Amino acid sequence: MRAIRYATEIEAVSHVDANDLDAGAVAAIARNVALNGGAAAAKVRPTRSDARVKMLTSPSAYEVVDLDPYGAPCDLLDSAVRAVVDGGLLACTATDLAVLCGGAGEAGWAKYGAYPLHRPYGHEQAIRILLASISAAAARAKRVIEPLLSVSIDFYVRIFVRVRDSPAAVQTLPLRLAYVWQSAGLDAFWLQPVGRAVDKGRRGGVRRLAGQGPAVAGSDGKPSAVCPETGAGLMMGGPIWAAPLHDPAWVADLVAELGSNASSYPAAPRVKALLTTVAEELPDAPLYYSLHALAKTVATAPPPADTFRSALVNAGFRVSCTHANPLGVKTNAPPHVVWDVMRCWARSQFGEAKLADKLKAAGPDAVFSKVMGREPGAKANFARAQGALSASRTAGTARFLPNPEAHWGPKSRHRPAGEGGGGPERPAKVARTGGGGEVKEGGGEAKKAGEEAATVVTTTTMGDALAAEAMAGAAAAREKEEQAAVA
Repeated sequence: MRAIRYATEIEAVSHVDANDLDAGAVAAIARNVALNGGAAAAKVRPTRSDARVKMLTSPSAYEVVDLDPYGAPCDLLDSAVRAVVDGGLLACTATDLAVLCGGAGEAGWAKYGAYPLHRPYGHEQAIRILLASISAAAARAKRVIEPLLSVSIDFYVRIFVRVRDSPAAVQTLPLRLAYVWQSAGLDAFWLQPVGRAVDKGRRGGVRRLAGQGPAVAGSDGKPSAVCPETGAGLMMGGPIWAAPLHDPAWVADLVAELGSNASSYPAAPRVKALLTTVAEELPDAPLYYSLHALAKTVATAPPPADTFRSALVNAGFRVSCTHANPLGVKTNAPPHVVWDVMRCWARSQFGEAKLADKLKAAGPDAVFSKVMGREPGAKANFARAQGALSASRTAGTARFLPNPEAHWGPKSRHRPAGEGGGGPERPAKVARTGGGGEVKEGGGEAKKAGEEAATVVTTTTMGDALAAEAMAGAAAAREKEEQAAVA
């Protein structure tokens, strides 16, 4: 489907290689290309091969490489970053959010070279781990990436990066990566850069060294080996991409395109809502806090988002929303300031007498008692602050739209021919998307690629399909031998 839409919706595209390793899937691609005819038939070339081999044997051959496997794209990254021309676009999808959000940390390390933590900021963490993995693959090819748009949508993450040749810039990659120190007791985290740059002084230039730690510190600024709020231990995650996720100018161009040509994009309201929130995010505040997670720790109802954000702005810090979570708040305030605000909020809700009863009932070792049993370092000012208000919300622009249909989510994994699925018997008149939607001839719902591309490669099912096909062939051979023996 996506290959056909590249061919029909972007005039500058000269040809598209639509690749899959499964014979049944390639046959379905060919049927859909024939049914759409026109530009699709002239430009789309269905190919069957291991995508890694195809891309490795086509260095710098494509203006755009679009990876959309079912699950993790990690096996494809080393070859994909080499197949893109200098300055070309790499688009990548990952649907294994159970891994990227910390549900299986050891699997995350094995696949992406980073340890994910199971915490409320999981969806942004997923984006940043994938970016870190792509950047590492690019560095091995003496290339660097520039994120243009990186988003968490529904049940997957989708990333668009520009790939450039720059052996010198590869040396600065550790400056854009960071480890995450996470409190085991509550929602507090600190970032520790992997690398740092030191001025050489009179000799001039910059010396690049390993990052320094520990990064964890309390309100007194002293380094700590435990969580300053609760005394609990610390977990280390990452490394993650700690640089900006988006190119503001690129996002602004997409928003302008949707505004001037909305009729060409049936999903324009949903895409515009996403991009509007993306455009308001703080670029230099990795990860976010969840209001519900904060309120749960202090056993009270969460403060209104504008009230919480106003307290941080009145304390001299910056805040924004996040597209990854309607209840998320991004800020450059350190954790002790965030928890001072929550202490003040909870005290205003409880009153002194009720707080004393709660502390007594919880006991001195409870996280609630360790947080609420201390006085706030500074009194929070909850007066409405102009800088805390979302410009889009003030203007009445929708930011989070409901799912387009009931039971929205990932469908079953495609099974190669010979395993009970994927054969030529599949319906030929439609191409099924990863999200369960269907696109017929003439359909259009793509976000603008933002590139005047000449060649595009899209890849789908790879990896284990060759092994599955070999197993199916071996099973068929054994069956024939058994039948011959019976005869």
